[in-house]
Amino acid sequence: MKLLLPTYTHALDITTSLGEEIDIVPQAEPELPGFTARLENSCWRSYSSSLRAGLTLNVIEASLDKAFHLAAEAQDCSVLRFTFCLSGSLQVTFDRAPETLLLRSGQTCLSALSGALSLSSDFAAQQRLLLVRIDVDPLLFRFLLGAYFDAVHPDIVGVLTGCLQGSRWQSSQISPAARSVLSQILNCAYQGAIKQLFLEGKVLELIALQMSQFAETAQAAPHTRFLKPDDIDRIHNAQRILTSDLIEPPSIADLARQVSLNDFKLKQGFRQVFGTTVFGMLHQHRMEHAQVLLRSQQLTVSQVAQTVGYSNHSQFSAAFKKMFGMTPKLFQQSHIC
Repeated sequence: MKLLLPTYTHALDITTSLGEEIDIVPQAEPELPGFTARLENSCWRSYSSSLRAGLTLNVIEASLDKAFHLAAEAQDCSVLRFTFCLSGSLQVTFDRAPETLLLRSGQTCLSALSGALSLSSDFAAQQRLLLVRIDVDPLLFRFLLGAYFDAVHPDIVGVLTGCLQGSRWQSSQISPAARSVLSQILNCAYQGAIKQLFLEGKVLELIALQMSQFAETAQAAPHTRFLKPDDIDRIHNAQRILTSDLIEPPSIADLARQVSLNDFKLKQGFRQVFGTTVFGMLHQHRMEHAQVLLRSQQLTVSQVAQTVGYSNHSQFSAAFKKMFGMTPKLFQQSHIC
């Protein structure tokens, strides 16, 4: 499969777009080819792994001091791409797409790209970016899904089967189950052939989880109530209120009252907008904040547990391990410089 779109995993992508001389350091691990690029106060690290023919895993980490723009053209492109944005944001514009794609932290996108395309990606300044991307050859994707291929969004099927040219996509929130798998991918401790096998299994699991989530959304769509723009704003405001106090968060009744929605619309709105329940969103935010605190090495595991709203150390450890595949203590030890 020949892919001529920006990969964000090759030094040429970055140096050409920035138009400046930067310091390039090759990736040390031979089984994960990649590089680290530094410019002024910005740093861009990426690597890729070809897991099997037609299946590639890409991880991009960046600390950006300045904004920059990536642009490229493809004469003959054919790929299905899963993008998981775990931190930061990016905006992608295709010349033959119905709209611009804005991907924020906590969101995932499935996109199908076909034919001759012009693509531009914009990254804002002053952000920490973490992207996990999976590129799949359309033939392999159809083989993996089998009879379930018909459950894919019709526009994406159209691109993959050649009935449509250009690009189409669908996006959603990253589910707790997908976050757990992503964490296991990013924190994989295996080496060599075992690492390759582990990553391939986890990537296939991630694809299965994402396709299941899209299928469930499609099945539920005809039965869900339409949310007005004002309702969606209230749901987002409720999310901000909910995650602002992890120790004593408001009850569903209190939260609904604060944003002027009834309980039913609040709970239904969370499922439609965020793809999870009110409690699921709170739990997800607690675990993500716990990760940040553990990486900082400034608090003990018990102190982190209390900070994110757990009075019981064992319950916190069990919840953290269930989501990220390792205990908080092991996670903290693995991030000691």
